[in-house]
Amino acid sequence: MKKLLLLTGDLATGKSTFSDILSKRYGIVVFMKDTIKEVLGDTIGFANREENLKLSKATMELMIFAFSQFAKLNQDLILEANFHKADLEKLHKIATSHNYEVMVLVFRGDVNILHKRYLNRIHNKNRHPVHLSTTLDIFEDFKKYVETARNEEITGNILEIDANDFSYQQDEKLLVEIDRFMKVGRCLT
Repeated sequence: MKKLLLLTGDLATGKSTFSDILSKRYGIVVFMKDTIKEVLGDTIGFANREENLKLSKATMELMIFAFSQFAKLNQDLILEANFHKADLEKLHKIATSHNYEVMVLVFRGDVNILHKRYLNRIHNKNRHPVHLSTTLDIFEDFKKYVETARNEEITGNILEIDANDFSYQQDEKLLVEIDRFMKVGRCLT
């Protein structure tokens, strides 16, 4: 059975980096929301927060459409984004109709740690402008965003990952659990 790994969860938890690690580990394609949104931002542009939110919505719809087309192939896939419940439901529906088994990796961390990491990312890295039109640099806005996202139900074969630090990226027990899913279609509980 084909495998679909979905990486989602809190902001600034290292989802994109871990997606790359897993992509190399398994030799499979990964589509990341931020990368697609950057291409759309460079191509279409945006003038304000509302237009940026439209880019986000278009990015998610493109990811779902790309998976619906990719699913016709006999290949595993990784998708990474801050998926909402409705997005996950669409992806699960496509996965079921195309005989994919799905594992959802959900990244969580202490909000204070994540906010500091988020601030470091936007201030010290060459961050694409498409990711900078929020007020999430304000701690209360960041906290509210994270808490709202955490209230959305995530169902299915879920593996929660503590992302207070990035040690999970080399955690052999975690990697073996994902390996088992990728190879034999089940994870340890």
